[in-house]
Amino acid sequence: MTPPDTTPPAGGVGVTSLSADDVKKIIIEAQNTQLAASDPVSVAMQIFSGLGNQASVSGDNLRAALTASGLPLAGPLATVMAAIQNVTKAGDLVSVTNSQDIQAEINGTQARLKKEVSFEVAQGETPTLSNIKGVAVHKVFWIDIHSIQLRQDQGKKIVSVATSAGTKEFTVA
Repeated sequence: MTPPDTTPPAGGVGVTSLSADDVKKIIIEAQNTQLAASDPVSVAMQIFSGLGNQASVSGDNLRAALTASGLPLAGPLATVMAAIQNVTKAGDLVSVTNSQDIQAEINGTQARLKKEVSFEVAQGETPTLSNIKGVAVHKVFWIDIHSIQLRQDQGKKIVSVATSAGTKEFTVA
């Protein structure tokens, strides 16, 4: 049995503080959708929707839910997840509070997440994270990431990343 969450919800009145069991149920429900087998982005969007409009979850509850759901926490993801203290969703805005600034290497590129990270989620045919604050990558110097969009072009999935140094596109499998 999961101990009760005694952390006051960030964001104030009307914010639902989610337990590990609440988040686990949301993850499992998203994994069981028809889209889950072929599209992890759709699963992530289902999880986002399942959180409700105003929600908060502690880092401990999030980690427990991910582990109980069988989602692996390895490599850079484990480093990032270990530092999360709280995640709050207010409408389309997600705010993450980390215990400290985090640096991790992702596919040979240094990435940095500040103690406070936020972004807006736009759902639809082209899922997009926009107005990203607190995320940067290192290529000669630190480059702030402003938005990330997944789209399809001629049957290929393409991730478009807008940064302070321009836009870069990557084809994904």
